[in-house]
Amino acid sequence: MSLLVLTSAVHSPGTTTTAVGLALTWPRPVLLVDAARVPSQSVLAGLLQGEDTGNRGLWGVLSARRERRPLGVAIERESLALPATDGIKRSFLPGFSHPGMVELFASSWPDFAAALGFWESDVIVDAGAIGVSGLPPALISEADAVMVLTRSSLVDLAGLRLYLPLLTEAVPAERLSILLVGAGRPYTPGEITATLGLPVAASLPWNPAAAAVWSHGEAAGRSFATSSYVRAVRGCAAGLVERFDRSRERIGAPR
Repeated sequence: MSLLVLTSAVHSPGTTTTAVGLALTWPRPVLLVDAARVPSQSVLAGLLQGEDTGNRGLWGVLSARRERRPLGVAIERESLALPATDGIKRSFLPGFSHPGMVELFASSWPDFAAALGFWESDVIVDAGAIGVSGLPPALISEADAVMVLTRSSLVDLAGLRLYLPLLTEAVPAERLSILLVGAGRPYTPGEITATLGLPVAASLPWNPAAAAVWSHGEAAGRSFATSSYVRAVRGCAAGLVERFDRSRERIGAPR
């Protein structure tokens, strides 16, 4: 299936919240992976409200690789079920549980990325910040699309411009795009594309109160599921699935 990598440059535009929202509204089975190299455990503390994971996550994947066990089996075992009311299987693989794990995991990226590339369902990877050395090359190589989240303020765009070359030099142009949060605050998608030379593939509204339901586990009101914010995220998810399917049809790849 398809592998989507979400990342950002600076100023926390909502990468994790968007990844969670996309996973919860994805129209078919999906695996959400926390692969941020600055660990935060924000999904566990926010959306899942401190749920006991039984120490599941990337540490178990690392252990499986060291013991030469199949990573696909390990990923399945280390994942948690996400809330679902529509019968669609949605899973979450928790990330690094300690900052020191990031360096220990460095040699595992190629095997891990390959396992995600062959996963039976779509995969959404929250890669966190691009960082000073860019994203793990193996993850980029396996990705069907890499989307950079940014808000539309000058401060955010200036920060993105600093880090963007690390992606444009590593990701094929047809796989790299911007996911804009809060268009027109103050710059439009057209203005951003003209300035950065990168297409804005999707845009989500700026709505911190609604986003807090997914980012901080705030109580969802009666109208949350039908709110303009959720509709926008669901529309983005559907559009991405359609885009991936069209791409696979063009190259004759199996679904």
